[in-house]
Amino acid sequence: MKEPENKTESAVQLFDETFRSGNLVDLTSSIGEVGIDSILSLEGVPTIVKDIPVLGLLVGVTKTVIDIRSYLLGRKICGFFFGIKDVPIEKRIKFSEEYCRENREDTAAALLSILDRMNNRNNVPIVCRLMKAKMNDSISMHDFNRCILALERVSYADLDSLSKFDDDYYEEGLAESFESAGLVYLSVIDPHNRYGGPQMRLSRTGRVLLVYGLERNVALEAPRSTRIMSDFG
Repeated sequence: MKEPENKTESAVQLFDETFRSGNLVDLTSSIGEVGIDSILSLEGVPTIVKDIPVLGLLVGVTKTVIDIRSYLLGRKICGFFFGIKDVPIEKRIKFSEEYCRENREDTAAALLSILDRMNNRNNVPIVCRLMKAKMNDSISMHDFNRCILALERVSYADLDSLSKFDDDYYEEGLAESFESAGLVYLSVIDPHNRYGGPQMRLSRTGRVLLVYGLERNVALEAPRSTRIMSDFG
């Protein structure tokens, strides 16, 4: 691996090295003992940076957090490595190589970018579960990519309501948000609002996210159809 040219490139390289070869069991044990907030604080940084070097690049020379975005990214990185601590190195490497190939991306930058793009750190455990589902061949890389894109687009607070769309359902605002993220589709068209109005139902991506990301008990496979309601049947 070439020598990094700047701080951002260094962070990407160190993240990739940890993902591909780090002893995440020992690493996350240290995180559990110290606590994520302490790790990113003045007192905690020196004891843990040697295990997660990328965190050192998110901390200034005075060992205080550079800015809120660096702090939040640091929390996501810690949570991410904790979430995949039980995954063998071989599976991590295989996943990163396939992700790079399928997305035509630089693996290190792309994986770190996934965490940076999450609008809520509580999405990180969901990302980890989806990643492990792909590593175990329970879902495809296309499924993984679509779920990640959906997580970027919807509010974390709304995810608890996603299972409502296991059957025909509509809630203004919520339905449109999920539809724009590809999690639901229009299952009932009611042109004149005479039969309860339009209805939405879970798409394939919505079901994958619920089953593997949110660990909800819904059917993974379901027939997809759209009905048009009219006075003529």
